[in-house]
Amino acid sequence: MTYRVVGLTEIPQNHPVVLFSAYWFEAKGTDFVPLRSAVDPMKIPAIIPWVLLLERVDVDGVVKFRYRLTGTGCRTIFDIDYTGKFLGEGLTPDGAEARLREFREVSVSGNPIYSSSHLPIAEREYINVYRGVFPVSLTGAEIDQIFVVVAKEDMALQKSEQKARPVLGQLLSNMR
Repeated sequence: MTYRVVGLTEIPQNHPVVLFSAYWFEAKGTDFVPLRSAVDPMKIPAIIPWVLLLERVDVDGVVKFRYRLTGTGCRTIFDIDYTGKFLGEGLTPDGAEARLREFREVSVSGNPIYSSSHLPIAEREYINVYRGVFPVSLTGAEIDQIFVVVAKEDMALQKSEQKARPVLGQLLSNMR
């Protein structure tokens, strides 16, 4: 399976990407993007294994993204802990370029991107995933961190795991 951008409604409603998306839009409100302080994945504990957090850093005048957090589910499907590494390390060249394009796009648009693809990791490309890329801002002045939620396409959270926030169901209904 190659990389393709998908609409949120193409992802099953009980997938971690959809649940995080509803939460991200709630935190965003009417702002361009939500403040990082308003986004606390601990409020939806069932998605934490599937969350990555990257920060934008300047390395010798070049903007790069460094992984600050890699959820345990991501570590398992990737077969690597990306924490502390830069975006692109351990990825195929095409995969690294696609991820960088996503990050640049959300950094300009402020809108999340949803995709379906195989993992761009050698010997893990047989794993098909849904991804969501969600920009946030530490201060409101610029997008300087990005949440990514990645889980196998067939990953489904149980109803009890989805009840972390009572407004999620309403937000999901409004988004469809």
